[in-house]
Amino acid sequence: MAEPERKNFLQIIEGLRWDLWLAVTAIGLVIFGVVMVYSASAGFRSPHRFLFSQLAWAVLGLVAMAALQRVDYHRYAQPGFVYGYLGICVMMLLLVFLFKPINGAHRWLTFKGLSAQPSELVKIGLVLFLAWFLSERERDNELDSFWATVAPASVVVAILSVLILREPDLGTTLMLGVIFVAMLYAVGVPLKHLYKLSPALLLAALYLVVKVAWRWERIKIFWDPESDRLGKGYQILQSLIAIGSGGSDGLGFGLSKQKLAFLPAPQSDFIFAVIAEELGLLGGTTLILVFGFFLWRGLRISHRAPDRLGQLIAVGLTTGIVVQAFFNISVAINLVPAKGITLPFVSAGGSSLLVALAMVGILLNVSAQSKEQTG
Repeated sequence: MAEPERKNFLQIIEGLRWDLWLAVTAIGLVIFGVVMVYSASAGFRSPHRFLFSQLAWAVLGLVAMAALQRVDYHRYAQPGFVYGYLGICVMMLLLVFLFKPINGAHRWLTFKGLSAQPSELVKIGLVLFLAWFLSERERDNELDSFWATVAPASVVVAILSVLILREPDLGTTLMLGVIFVAMLYAVGVPLKHLYKLSPALLLAALYLVVKVAWRWERIKIFWDPESDRLGKGYQILQSLIAIGSGGSDGLGFGLSKQKLAFLPAPQSDFIFAVIAEELGLLGGTTLILVFGFFLWRGLRISHRAPDRLGQLIAVGLTTGIVVQAFFNISVAINLVPAKGITLPFVSAGGSSLLVALAMVGILLNVSAQSKEQTG
């Protein structure tokens, strides 16, 4: 009797019903993030607090990822679920104004020392809404209609954006805009309809930047951080010093100097600067390549999804994670003006970590129903 054919490791991985490479990438980033959060928080009075908090949220996030991997993504494509989820998001975005501001912003719901950012949940809500709504419009042959497709979708995005801008949180608002455009493009909405949105988006951007004094100051500091070294330019200059100090090989794990009371928010918004200082250009570049690998796996899942709903969910979730990583790293190296946005899976922040892993769980379920299992 012939012996059964033995499969090598790569064949076994490719034969799984869900994308193991994507899961391993996310889990690897989480582990790396826990280690770097601990290192980056060394300058604080109680650095172990960030470590234990990140570990707790990581465990909770991995449980959410495993649970959502088992939930058929088609269950989300129901009007009751979609609008119910969005309704809860709107209610939570309104509730944040009942709590005391933190650093001048109403972004968190707090209870007995715990805090959560509702705007993080909005990312998933927007992706699920757009995936369901756009797939329905395609089924009804209405993608070519601006008023039947783009206009109502824009209203939903506008409502969520206005509430988040009131916190204020321009970074998350920009993320919603990128997800919106990416999913419209992916489903095949004519570019002429996207162009129709340009005047309104341009006017809104000008108002948010020019008419809001502190945002305009950030733009000016972005162009010339040296003009206010000890004030508004301090944050980005310290980040650039940290990255430059790392050189090609880095100072070594745990040996960052800028995190010791020089670099603001080293464990969250500017954790990439600590990574580059301790692990050097090699470490920073490797991290960027890992997110590039995540992008490839996410788009691969979209390409192999069995239907339009799965394709759009995969595009939206992958875009949300990867573009957020791009924004965070770009701020650290002064490619874009400073904004408070975390590095997915890596930065300290319970809500961000939990939602990112939940996104991965949904992506894994889409991959499990792939129409191709090999190749």
